[in-house]
Amino acid sequence: MAVLSKYNLEEYQYGVHVRKGRQLYMKSEKNIYFGQWITSRNDEIIIVEMSENIARREAEFYLEVNHHDYIVRTFASVSNVLNLTIFIQEYAPQGDLAGYLMDNPNKFTLPSFAEIFLQIADAMSHIASKRIVHGDLGCRNVLVFRVDETQLKNNLVKLTDFGLSRWIDQEVPDEDESIIPIRYCAPEILRTNRHSDYSEKSDVYSLGVLIWEALSNSEIPYSSVSDDRQVKTMKLNNEQLKRPHVCNGELWSLINKCWQTNPKDRPDFERIKRELSKLDVSSNELDLSSAEIYELPTNYKYELDEDIRIQNLLGGQFGKIYEAEWISRKERPIVVIQMNTEPSEYEAMVYTNFDLHRNIVDTFGFVGNDRGLILLLQERAPYGNLQALLQNGTFQPSQNVLITIFTQIVKAMIYVVSKGIVHGNLCCANILVFQVNPSEPTENWVKLTNFVLAHKNDPDFSDDRRLVIPVRYCAPEILRSAGRTNYSEYSDVYSMGVLMWEALSNGTVPYKSSITNSEVRQRKMKGEKLAKPFMCDDQIWKIIADCWHNEPELRFEFTGIKIRLSQVDRKLLGNNKYEYELNVNVKLKGPLNGDSDKFYEADWIRKRGPPIVLMVMNEETAEQEVSLYKKFKSHRNIVETFDFVKNDRQSIMLLQERAPYGNLQKLLQSGNFQPSQKVLASIFLQITEAMIYLVGENFVHGDLRCSNVLVVKMDPSDPERNLVKLTNFSRACPIGQSVGDRKIPASLIPYCAPEIRRNRNTSSYSELSEVYSMGVLMWQACSQGAIPFAGDTSSGDTRRRASINRRLGRPKQCQENLWAVISDCFLNEPELRFSFNDLKTQISRIDFRHQRPVRCENCGQQYAATEIGTHRKTCPSRPIIHVRPPPQPRGIQCVNCNRQIPQNEITAHRNICRPKPMYTFN
Repeated sequence: MAVLSKYNLEEYQYGVHVRKGRQLYMKSEKNIYFGQWITSRNDEIIIVEMSENIARREAEFYLEVNHHDYIVRTFASVSNVLNLTIFIQEYAPQGDLAGYLMDNPNKFTLPSFAEIFLQIADAMSHIASKRIVHGDLGCRNVLVFRVDETQLKNNLVKLTDFGLSRWIDQEVPDEDESIIPIRYCAPEILRTNRHSDYSEKSDVYSLGVLIWEALSNSEIPYSSVSDDRQVKTMKLNNEQLKRPHVCNGELWSLINKCWQTNPKDRPDFERIKRELSKLDVSSNELDLSSAEIYELPTNYKYELDEDIRIQNLLGGQFGKIYEAEWISRKERPIVVIQMNTEPSEYEAMVYTNFDLHRNIVDTFGFVGNDRGLILLLQERAPYGNLQALLQNGTFQPSQNVLITIFTQIVKAMIYVVSKGIVHGNLCCANILVFQVNPSEPTENWVKLTNFVLAHKNDPDFSDDRRLVIPVRYCAPEILRSAGRTNYSEYSDVYSMGVLMWEALSNGTVPYKSSITNSEVRQRKMKGEKLAKPFMCDDQIWKIIADCWHNEPELRFEFTGIKIRLSQVDRKLLGNNKYEYELNVNVKLKGPLNGDSDKFYEADWIRKRGPPIVLMVMNEETAEQEVSLYKKFKSHRNIVETFDFVKNDRQSIMLLQERAPYGNLQKLLQSGNFQPSQKVLASIFLQITEAMIYLVGENFVHGDLRCSNVLVVKMDPSDPERNLVKLTNFSRACPIGQSVGDRKIPASLIPYCAPEIRRNRNTSSYSELSEVYSMGVLMWQACSQGAIPFAGDTSSGDTRRRASINRRLGRPKQCQENLWAVISDCFLNEPELRFSFNDLKTQISRIDFRHQRPVRCENCGQQYAATEIGTHRKTCPSRPIIHVRPPPQPRGIQCVNCNRQIPQNEITAHRNICRPKPMYTFN
């Protein structure tokens, strides 16, 4: 970007200076990857790839405040051909502060917090001195580099994410209220959202919220309220947050100064720094628990090494679980759990006051010992936990069997709720398996275990124990409160829905594509739900979906789930029968082209059939993608799909026809296919036919480009001998679906219509946005498979060159009348573009009989467009450069001397030429 050139940022290259590792974080226009230096440097780094839209808003701010001790460091940029702004930044090994606090709830003392707040205030003071408003202060935008409980000054955090930043002196056009962080921003911004409302003092208000959030274990402000609109009303009515449990009087006073209604009454960041420096945090002995702790018995029914003996360590999430054996009696197999902390009154209630329940693990009691350990004796499940069984493939239950298992868990939860408590951590790992039969429902028996997170069934009850919560499984209201409040039967019902999803997904971890709990939290807070599991019956899926309403009161109670499960028509359940099985009907070979973990070569076993490939599908998108393949497979120009392939790899495998020539992009780039313009038009017509069919079914493809066009037959000169098919429906969606609902990888942005690139939060996919992408596809095919805008890099004047309104130029070999059709697909106003039916008509009308000859760039000779490709393969000549002598200037006759003088010299000549003498005769 031109605006970045003034910062003299070093520019590096992928594969030369740095290499990109696995993805750390992703959203629609910003991807973050682990990075690694190829050079001798050893700093830990990340690679931040920003689209032009994101970079325009935040890239400059990173560099304007670079080199500050408490602001994330940007080392360099990376040149690229995708119109991205790519930064190399330092890596924070502990992640962001919100995630760190959630995963390590008791790590920081009050003095440690004070040091962290001082560092953030110092960073904000520097930002304010640059006349910049950060605009999005929150624990999620503070990176944790070092944590040291003994040396306060050795703690290190840094501020990041300038996505909502602005210059105080430069008004922002088109203010977008939808991106205001309502729970964190100052009330004056909520009131009018004028540029003048953004100031150092509005950031001061947000710092007060950040301090509250950190002291509340990263609890989201106003966590009891799910609707941001209601939170806005509360803030405008001056309803303030309550004092955190671990906040002393001085710090609470400072927070309230930051929250003064009149911005002028708030301190500036320099004053906040002074107050934090003088803060008395010596009295740090605080009672962190409002929940009663169970008082262990003085006399134990069982004694270690007298009644039982501990053997092998089996594992354990909230404590070590040991295999154990009876010493002097013969009873059921047992385990001993070494508990990390004393149980709460609600956990102990399960172990001491519960009646025996067929679907709750039997607890014998606590075990006395002279090691100072808290030991709990329980029965041992012969098959372990349900998650491990599903993940290792030893248990592949039918949906009929799973309904039986779900019903048993629900019965256990009905009993638990009747005792006034909730489980707090429903997941497959906390379901013990005592009997299994993958096909016979009545021969399965499971029990609920692990009540460490048991809570009172009361959403208003506050538990300040600062526990680690199961982010991937818990309800949104639990995430908002960071596990402090909002526990109810309905929050457990939400988790029951996730448990059922997990079981139907072969034990797959929810939100598996997200590495950090912090990212999972953000996804769930934005309302993102898990996708329907592969081959999940609609009857079961409706029950799961009804467990996930954002408003708790809209969810079932457990008795309602039990009724719904009993009403499932088991005769209609998919029995997961496969027409094909790996190594029985189909043989798996190597990855296709040697560079893919998605497509594999395959052969038929004992059958002659068309060439085939096996596609390994993503669990999160398989259900929708497969349904579309099946729905559209009958069309001549859409890839043919056979069926699923049963396998023991815990993978979803789909069998499809294999295109002998691969995809159109690679074929064109290799030079092995140099089609005439008439052949290309034939190919475009086939793709258009497929798109007419899709649109008729009210769908868009979502990823039109040459790499998603398979070539089944090819002939560079005869249009009738070419056959292509559309593939890859992973991004297909109904017409009218909001663009904001989906992440768009940066590599696909050049193919997107301008209305989608411009306004992703308000735009929807349409036939006309697809027509634009079809235009890019046609441009790409006419350009021998080139990547759109591949000549642009992140350096120089990229912003201007890659602007939203920029159009692709006409390819050298593209005929004028074909280019006219392609150009009309690129019109900025969607309503001015063709429909696919109109596009079909326009392409069909192109007259290829009178084509201008094409000059060979090697020998300079002209050939018909249909023959130039063949000629180039055999032309041995290098370009012939004809050197012509410069043309001589045209001469002009001088009126004095009658000589021919060059045109460019005539004026000077006349100044010195004397007229001829005139002779007079008498």
